[in-house]
Amino acid sequence: MLDDLHARPAVGPDQLTVARLLASGLHLGHAQELWHPLNLPYIFGTRAGIHVINLEVTLTHLRRACRVMREVALDDGIILFVGTRPGLQHLPVMAARRCGGYYVAQRWVAGTITNAYKLLRRSQQQSGQQRRRKQTPIHRPDLMVVLNPMENRIALAEAQRANIPTIGLVDTDCDPRLVTYPIPGNDDSMRAVELVAGVLSVAARSGVMARERLISASEKAAVAASQESMEMPWNMPN
Repeated sequence: MLDDLHARPAVGPDQLTVARLLASGLHLGHAQELWHPLNLPYIFGTRAGIHVINLEVTLTHLRRACRVMREVALDDGIILFVGTRPGLQHLPVMAARRCGGYYVAQRWVAGTITNAYKLLRRSQQQSGQQRRRKQTPIHRPDLMVVLNPMENRIALAEAQRANIPTIGLVDTDCDPRLVTYPIPGNDDSMRAVELVAGVLSVAARSGVMARERLISASEKAAVAASQESMEMPWNMPN
């Protein structure tokens, strides 16, 4: 079952439709009494006491997030996927592997961003590693994708303090201000979270591939220019 799920191909941003979002269950919010008032622009209506999310808005916000992912990857930025909810922890792993990013699938350790050097030193001491002469470099992510923001408020607060932009799947009970680029949608459905994580990682992969093409073209142009310079006849001075 899990192998089949892992093997399910992710869709690209150009394949996104309202019908596809509907089939994944992204429109299903929480009970009306649990809603966060700032989600009002994202809500289509109420059915049987459950808020229904406007998928037209979700589609717009998801496409915007895909553009952000592609641009960060194109600039060789570090993308970190965070998804710590039990049952969905394989999704950030798969997304990160798809685009060469990084992931946190277990509990977020407080200080991972804001206190990284001390955490690394403590980890090395606990593992019995000797302290090196040069301090191990710490690279902060350029973008964080948080699949369950409600359970990762500490991670989002650290990202905000470090001025790291964030993308998050925001259900109707979640404050959309927690993330820089909210995506209104059901964060409890595996199919919904899988769709969002997949399409974002595909967008990032397209940026990585575009960057590789640019580097390859630049290298070929440099080689051609070098060969042309070597073949050019030079007049020796008298």
